[in-house]
Amino acid sequence: MQDQGTGKNSVGDNSLKRETIQRVISAFIVAPFVVFCFVSYPSLVGLVATIVLISSGEFFFTTLKKHDPWLSIIYTALVTTYPVLYGAAFPNNPMELLAIVFIAGSVFALSRVKNREIIIEVYFAYSVALLYISFLLSFFIPLYAKYGAAMSLLTLTLSWSYDSFAYAFGTTMGKHKFGSYYSPNKSWEGFYGGIFGTFVYILIYQFVTNTVFKSNIHINPLLALALAVITGVFDTFGDIFESSIKRHYGVKHMGNLMPGHGGMLDRIDGLLFITPVIYIVLNLFY
Repeated sequence: MQDQGTGKNSVGDNSLKRETIQRVISAFIVAPFVVFCFVSYPSLVGLVATIVLISSGEFFFTTLKKHDPWLSIIYTALVTTYPVLYGAAFPNNPMELLAIVFIAGSVFALSRVKNREIIIEVYFAYSVALLYISFLLSFFIPLYAKYGAAMSLLTLTLSWSYDSFAYAFGTTMGKHKFGSYYSPNKSWEGFYGGIFGTFVYILIYQFVTNTVFKSNIHINPLLALALAVITGVFDTFGDIFESSIKRHYGVKHMGNLMPGHGGMLDRIDGLLFITPVIYIVLNLFY
């Protein structure tokens, strides 16, 4: 019995090492391209639209895969239209634009779907993708316009920082689980470790960007702590929210674009909740 237990632990350790290596390789491949897109407003809008395109495509081909494939194709295009038009033509009219895109998707569903049994499921998928993916991620557009590249990039990398530290603390020290039905592997050690690491990261990021890149961001320690806590809380809820959807549809990942992370939506699930909250907090206190 002792040998069997050791063997299982060995297999688990090897699997964990493989996943960690895959995560690191994926990060090194994707991160430089993403960071480069923050050099200008047009490239930032293009980045947001690209991520929405990939993420919403993964979402629709998971939630609507049993139905007409044209629903997934047209809905992916419509949801991606929102950040493009918002960033390029209607920066002062996000609510009006959101209403128009929602109505367009609803009209398309009514003209395409002739089955009363599935129409509500189609409405649900489209509404969630439009609000959860497209609308929330598009907060990067006013964030960039108002606070600049350095603060926008900080917001993006807050999620990376928290995920990395939470993963490291959780896999090495995690013993006390959240008890979440939708995401049972999360631990309090990972949560607090992620917040601590993110707080330190904010201070280092500010020092480096102001010293080396001559940025002009000023985040006092109290605000840095608040941003770290906000990141930890909302990254966690964003992850659990996506996990609840995946559990409903019986999938482990929304896609397999990024080895070790799953799909694009799996990688940005926390960021989708973090970005609008950070934007609101900066408007109030920065």
